[in-house]
Amino acid sequence: MPEQIEPQPQSQRQLQLQPQQVRVPYPPDRYDRDAGRLRDEPEVSVQESYRRNIIRVALPGEAMIDVVPATVDGETVPSVDPGTVFGPRSPVWIMSGCNAFGRLCTPRDHASTSKVLFEDLKLKGWVCPAVLMAPGREWVETGVVVLGPSRDEILSTARYHGQEAVLLWDERGVSTMATGLADDVVDAPALLGCPVRFGADAVCVRQGGPFVSRSIEVATFWERHRALLVSALGCSVCEGGVVNGDDRPIALVSSFVPSRGGGWQTGPPLSLASLDGTGDDD
Repeated sequence: MPEQIEPQPQSQRQLQLQPQQVRVPYPPDRYDRDAGRLRDEPEVSVQESYRRNIIRVALPGEAMIDVVPATVDGETVPSVDPGTVFGPRSPVWIMSGCNAFGRLCTPRDHASTSKVLFEDLKLKGWVCPAVLMAPGREWVETGVVVLGPSRDEILSTARYHGQEAVLLWDERGVSTMATGLADDVVDAPALLGCPVRFGADAVCVRQGGPFVSRSIEVATFWERHRALLVSALGCSVCEGGVVNGDDRPIALVSSFVPSRGGGWQTGPPLSLASLDGTGDDD
């Protein structure tokens, strides 16, 4: 017989490169079912699921885009402004066709209610298919993207089809609009998160400090960089307020902002008028 060769253990890097499969939310075993536990509880609330869900939109011509939260499982993921896709035809609404009136549903139920929703909204304006899913794909819903209806019109339609919420997609992100069919779902504006933390809902921490010249310089430029990001992207965590529980450092020199050509650069000293707030020096 040929000599058997023991398989070599895979390196951690090789394991990380392997595609990870979706974690299936299996039903409890028969012993747990006998004890009354029929299904596992979700990892997040229903309200939070609307903020975290990923939306896949099927555009005419077989193109597809994913609309995602600022972060998924701590990793930054790019999103899309609807104006770049649909032009100025706002508002853009996303509605699920599944789990009507909060009932337990079979795959056939999902297919049936989604088909009815799509056909109904197709008669009222341009509509294209969409898929809503959890970041880990523990659940998936088929739905639609609708252009044009007012808030009252789309909420009325959603209630008719048994949906507890619809999603508004605009330049701020994706907001939840409750229909009133579920007590645990309320209106929630798009959460921009902290731009310094790539959209996470946590307060950023200033780098540098009040001691040693280089530490003070780092703190000053950190604050300037943060101000750039907050001005351009907004912040729903502290709205650009003071962090670290103390005052901001005061810059004595002007600066040149970072660009595609390089990082921050120190400029000439600021004028006295600028330091007391009466001048225009940066």
